[in-house]
Amino acid sequence: MRVLIALAGFCFLASTTLFAADTISPEEKKLQEEFTKAYRVNDKDARKTAVGMLDGAKHKSSWDMVANVARTDPDKEVQLAAIGILAKVPAHDGSIAHQLALIYSAIKFNDIEHRLAVAKILTGVEFKYEIANAIGYQLTQMRYPDVPKPMAFQTGGNNLKQIEAVQKQRKEYEELLEDFNTMAHSEVTPIKEAPNKVKQWLAENSGKLVQADRELADKYKKEDAEAAKAAKAAAGGK
Repeated sequence: MRVLIALAGFCFLASTTLFAADTISPEEKKLQEEFTKAYRVNDKDARKTAVGMLDGAKHKSSWDMVANVARTDPDKEVQLAAIGILAKVPAHDGSIAHQLALIYSAIKFNDIEHRLAVAKILTGVEFKYEIANAIGYQLTQMRYPDVPKPMAFQTGGNNLKQIEAVQKQRKEYEELLEDFNTMAHSEVTPIKEAPNKVKQWLAENSGKLVQADRELADKYKKEDAEAAKAAKAAAGGK
């Protein structure tokens, strides 16, 4: 059912973005049609292969299709494949990063395994502010607890399972914090006070991330304008 809902979303996204954008090549339009047909199956591996057809697509409507898979596909492997494609899009503004931050934030809070997998993919995205804040917020809501000392109970048994659970919790926090540090170029260390340290870092540095994203967007805007001017000149000014 969710696959069919996703396909309905594709039809809407394609119809709206194609009119808004400048052009789409006949080859990519055909690729979109082939993707839509290939994705209309229940087999997750086939859907994963289908979304891979849009890897390297150039048109915004194709990126919208991939984003819809990342948001709505019922299988996490397919979602991750779509997120990986989006993370590689050569975006010249923060729109893709915005979608990726929303996708990350929509993951259930306790689904830490999926959050870790998504965060790992997002570390390479150029536009940092929204994604760093999404991952950072998660870190501020988690705990980095002390490992309890081994104990033997008078009634028999011990607290080994509790120790293992805490060690797992710490490892998950450390992994997510490493991704945050990579994304944000921060150096927060995994200590008990880490959640508050991340919150403090964001309060002090979010403005810098915003400015860096703005400067990056301006850089790309200038490059795109120069490229368009050069293309026009090469075409004889037509």
